[in-house]
Amino acid sequence: MSSKNGLKIHQPHKLETKIKALTKRDVSFKAAACVCVALVCLSVLVTAPIAHTIGVRSAAVKQVAKSMAADRQDYKNLIDDYNSLVDQYNAAIDTVTEAKNLKSDVKKLQSKRDDLQKQVDNEKAQLQSLTGQVDQAKKNSVSDGVWQVGTDIDAGTYRATSEVGHDCFWSVSVGDDILQLDMPTGGYPQVSVSDGQQLKLQNCGTFAKQ
Repeated sequence: MSSKNGLKIHQPHKLETKIKALTKRDVSFKAAACVCVALVCLSVLVTAPIAHTIGVRSAAVKQVAKSMAADRQDYKNLIDDYNSLVDQYNAAIDTVTEAKNLKSDVKKLQSKRDDLQKQVDNEKAQLQSLTGQVDQAKKNSVSDGVWQVGTDIDAGTYRATSEVGHDCFWSVSVGDDILQLDMPTGGYPQVSVSDGQQLKLQNCGTFAKQ
């Protein structure tokens, strides 16, 4: 390279020369590049908040959906518990109704039992009365056998209830002592006895107390 006035003049680098030439020749290219960069930056600035908002909203929606699913399950569980309580209540009502019916039946049975008890008591009273009458009748009437007066029969006068035959025999005694006896051949004989004596009848039918 040559120099003037003792100063060196350097030749520009080829790449530098090309860049300068390019920038001088095509100003619109440079402007377009700047615009593209600006648009990219603007897109980033605009879409970033939107993406963030969408992400936040998506998470919120998922949380709400999860909460709603839990609420639905809680509601289902609540309905199941309610239905179970209703079943238990109905069962309790049935039990109470059955208990009331049983109580009513028990009262009816108790009433019937009381009525039957009264009937039984009446029957017992009648039986006792009849037994007493029978016992008294036994004491007031005698037939063949030996009877202790005061124990087997009452003291008093006894008479044949039907006409006796020719083989009738009766006697009154105390121990081995015979106080009176008779062998009627017919008719309606009678005999008087006192406590402590014995009356013996043989083939005389039935004697009744007068």
